[in-house]
Amino acid sequence: MHFMELPPASARRHDLDALRAFAMLLGIALHAALSFTGGPWMVQDSRTSSVFQVLISAVHGFRMPLFFVLSGFFTAMLWRRRGLRAVIAHRFKRVFLPLLLGTLTIVPAMFWLGAVAAQSESRRAEQGPPTLWKACAAGDRDVVQRLLDDGAEVNAPDPVLGVTPLSYATIFGRDEVVKLLLQRGADAKRANRDGGTALHGAAFLGRADIARELLKAGADPKIKNERGETALDATLVDWSVTQFIAKVMKVPVEEKSVTKGRQEVRQMLGGSGEEAKPRPLLALWLFLTQMPIFSHLWFLWFLCWMVAGFAVCAWIANRIGWKPAPRRWVTSSLSYLWLVPLTLIPAWFMGRAMPNFGPDTSSSILPPFHLLAYYAIFFGYGALYFDSEDHEGRLGRRWWLMLPLALLIVYPAGLATTYGGAKLRGMAILLQVIYVWMMSAAMMGLFRRFVSQERPWIRYLSDASYWMYLAHLPLVIAAQLWVRDWPLAPGLKFALVCGGVFALLLVSYEYLARYTWIGALLNGRKHRAAVK
Repeated sequence: MHFMELPPASARRHDLDALRAFAMLLGIALHAALSFTGGPWMVQDSRTSSVFQVLISAVHGFRMPLFFVLSGFFTAMLWRRRGLRAVIAHRFKRVFLPLLLGTLTIVPAMFWLGAVAAQSESRRAEQGPPTLWKACAAGDRDVVQRLLDDGAEVNAPDPVLGVTPLSYATIFGRDEVVKLLLQRGADAKRANRDGGTALHGAAFLGRADIARELLKAGADPKIKNERGETALDATLVDWSVTQFIAKVMKVPVEEKSVTKGRQEVRQMLGGSGEEAKPRPLLALWLFLTQMPIFSHLWFLWFLCWMVAGFAVCAWIANRIGWKPAPRRWVTSSLSYLWLVPLTLIPAWFMGRAMPNFGPDTSSSILPPFHLLAYYAIFFGYGALYFDSEDHEGRLGRRWWLMLPLALLIVYPAGLATTYGGAKLRGMAILLQVIYVWMMSAAMMGLFRRFVSQERPWIRYLSDASYWMYLAHLPLVIAAQLWVRDWPLAPGLKFALVCGGVFALLLVSYEYLARYTWIGALLNGRKHRAAVK
């Protein structure tokens, strides 16, 4: 990604420019692969392979942290060469304005295509064979029993939303199906992807009879979802918010019935039976902290936060006279002694609701503090690395050893422990943190070794990558929808999606962005070569 153009040209770090572009283009391939995993995504392809999930996790485990390292590096470079005011002005033009424009244009287009994909998936599911989740939502007890008899997994979450059969039956108020599922071994403590349990759903919608059955079956009222809410907290949600969420879930609700049911559930859970007081600011808070406003552009919003924090640190550095100087504790393997423990702190708060290899993301206006802290560590390290004057290339110089160690040893071990249960969570987080720092250093060393000199085609891709990443997601979703039912191997369809989208994006960059106001905003003014 290239939105930090710095004069003079001779002083450019062509290797890190190219690596930044590579990290952004990897994001396009990553999103293109999601429909072939069988996991949650807007488009579910008819042909899937578990290989894609392994590859996605390997890339996701280091890609965005590495990008923030590079962003910190180039931000410090700009500060040292032009001053703090130039940093703020430059990032406002290259980061904030593209974020604002993209949020008003590209993101709505992506959401619209996502809605088209969701409707298509719904029609496809209705036409296809019955599933346990669909039967539980419909309350079809006979079909549920038949599917369980045929070997359906009673606790398996659905691949799109990550909701268990028990939660589906609870949300839609299917009492008899809930009893059947519990009789057949459904785990009342089993969490959905958001960390909430069936008891959360029963409390939220005032399903008192179902809540009673769940508690008898061992449901734990102390379990918190990813927002830190217990089932008791779910009974206190404002009615307007309740209506909005129920409408999204297509669950019919009636205020009097829900209110009465919630009072009963609160008494069961040890709370007051009194009606919850209206909380008019709750809807605003949920909007600020939960609504995915920025979608795949979230990293630009995080960069705005990083630049604000950097401005404060740079001002302090100017006051105390901090000067660039060689610092082995930044450029050598000694850095792991403080980087790994420091990164472990915010990393501990990630992946609590659902095991996941790699960092969390947030596209809301107010991102979680621990997530900002996590990426700030990488951004800050990048700034320190620039100030450490690593002219000899000490960082990542053993890339030829670090890369295979990270990919063939640390990554498989980290993946196994990530999905190995709660007892291995501490080891999983440690391995994930080691992996991201090893991969970041190794990739920087690799690109320094092979891409340290300017090459016109790499420079062109470096310029194009910013626009390509901003604009790619609607095209990716459309391409995935197009090939979804083709009778081809998933690897071939993935190659077709990637190749087609990359080609369209490159053409659009050349003719719609590079020499227009868009290109001037993203990369600086470009002029076509004169035809002789």
